[in-house]
Amino acid sequence: MKFTQIKEQYKSIFESYDTPSLETHIQKIMDLDFYLPYSSTFYCITNTQDLTFEYISKNFKSCLGIEANDLKAKGMRYFWSRIHPEDIDVWLSALNSLMQFTIGEIPEDKRKDANYTWNYRFKNAKGDYVNIVQNTTPLAFDSDMKPIIGLAHYTVLDAKIKMEITASAKLLNDKKEYETI
Repeated sequence: MKFTQIKEQYKSIFESYDTPSLETHIQKIMDLDFYLPYSSTFYCITNTQDLTFEYISKNFKSCLGIEANDLKAKGMRYFWSRIHPEDIDVWLSALNSLMQFTIGEIPEDKRKDANYTWNYRFKNAKGDYVNIVQNTTPLAFDSDMKPIIGLAHYTVLDAKIKMEITASAKLLNDKKEYETI
């Protein structure tokens, strides 16, 4: 699948007309990033409307060997170019299903309590495909309550682990525990 096709399909999944403010979220994440230790997990603030990464944590480079500035400057198109070609269609289908599920099944007042998880293979700086498990929590919504800004946590796992691509949605229950829905 060509990157223009990926961009169009991705953009249609997260289509919106609002432009929420991110400054407060980004500053808090930057402050937190200073104190967090290096680990096999990095995080970003994603903007699915503009197809950009508003913030990328310091662990991005230690996890993947790629400069965060490259990702920041080149955006999601660059990120997509590093996803394993065999995973693209399944991954996009999973994202589309999650968004349709969100809009159709999660009440608007509960969407702020949702969390989404999916996985794919990603090419690191050495050219090896590693497994990434991504957890994204919405931070901002458009006027239709479709999530468009998210805090995404990426955990990098060894390439030798064989994983099928899966996706799930979780929702906080009354006890403030996530339940897969």
